[in-house]
Amino acid sequence: MNNVAKIKVVMKEKLVRGLIGGLVGTIVFTLMGQYMAPKLLGQPMDVAALMAPMLGGSHTLGVIVHFIMGTFLFPMGYLMVGILNLKGPAPIRGAIFLTAIYLGAMTVMMPILGQGLFFNSMPKAMVALVAHIVFGLLMGAIIGKPNK
Repeated sequence: MNNVAKIKVVMKEKLVRGLIGGLVGTIVFTLMGQYMAPKLLGQPMDVAALMAPMLGGSHTLGVIVHFIMGTFLFPMGYLMVGILNLKGPAPIRGAIFLTAIYLGAMTVMMPILGQGLFFNSMPKAMVALVAHIVFGLLMGAIIGKPNK
């Protein structure tokens, strides 16, 4: 079976689990930014607020985009690329995939958003890394490994 056929099978078998995993991961990620980050950084980390300037200043639109990315885009990317190409237990595969997303966010998106590389802050960068890893662990665990 070629790769396109394998991806179609994985999408058919895992789509609902992917959407659930992405939603759960996004909710936990968001809650970590709101409740864990202030204990470690003295302030919340709000992805929607970071994106708002690119979205006409709308925090609400930032929340919507954040949840679309986490619930749909990241799980779909994982189902198309990560699940078949990464090795190890399902949660570890998810964590590796979300670590790659994190690296892209820190080196491309944060500078575009005026936050600098890795927020120009080791503590903020570490909190964001932990949140991405937790997201990935949850998403990977919920999706599981591809069926044989």
